Amino acid sequence: MGPGPLSDPAEQEVGLSHLGIIVGVPAEARSLAKYSIINDEPVRLREGVTLGVSGIGPRRAGLAARRLLEKGATALLSWGSAGGLSPKLSPGSLILPKIIIASDRSVYHADPPWHQDLCGRLEGQVEFYTGSLAESAAVLRTPEEKAILFQQTGAIGVDMESAAVAAAAQEAGVPFMAVRVVADSTNVTLPNSALSACDEFGRLNFLKLIRGIAARPTELFPLIRLGRDYRAAQRTLTLVARLTGSDLLLPQE
Repeated sequence: MGPGPLSDPAEQEVGLSHLGIIVGVPAEARSLAKYSIINDEPVRLREGVTLGVSGIGPRRAGLAARRLLEKGATALLSWGSAGGLSPKLSPGSLILPKIIIASDRSVYHADPPWHQDLCGRLEGQVEFYTGSLAESAAVLRTPEEKAILFQQTGAIGVDMESAAVAAAAQEAGVPFMAVRVVADSTNVTLPNSALSACDEFGRLNFLKLIRGIAARPTELFPLIRLGRDYRAAQRTLTLVARLTGSDLLLPQE
């Protein structure tokens, strides 16, 4: 089934929940959808589940979350990859945070029943962590930058979108959850050549990448490792999607 038009909120059946899923980049949507997702255009995955690709960063994530709410979403889910802040996490480690810590140190909470249901379904199937997830307004590139945020917040992981989605959910009074998987662990330095070659939707400009590697050839092996680690994160996301179903166990109203 491909993407379909979104229904008007007034046409939705009373008492049925409508899940809005926000992902930062199209690559993160592949674990949920079997077809290409058009940037900035929310699509219906099935009845009651709509996905939106926000682009990287809190501002874009907040806009995407509010757009889904305007389209009738009654719950919001932040889905995708994260950076590891705790040394105990490795690429592919699943984070189901109970608490999201924004960059201004505002605190948001995952919906307790939803969080409990997800943890219960995944228990014994995949290892997961429920420690806090912190927000960063910019990419944390080095182990030193990650260590500072770890010391400041105690969070085990970091991303750039979940806090903005949580804030939109709290403002609208709807349930919120985050499902994030570590793609770069705390001891990894992200290659400049990769970061500078990606746009706001994570799309890679191969010409820029080649030029970056030519200018910094020592980044070739870290780049290969980053690709391997990102694939590990994608495998975990795909497994979670398979184990929990397309509505991610969202409780019905």
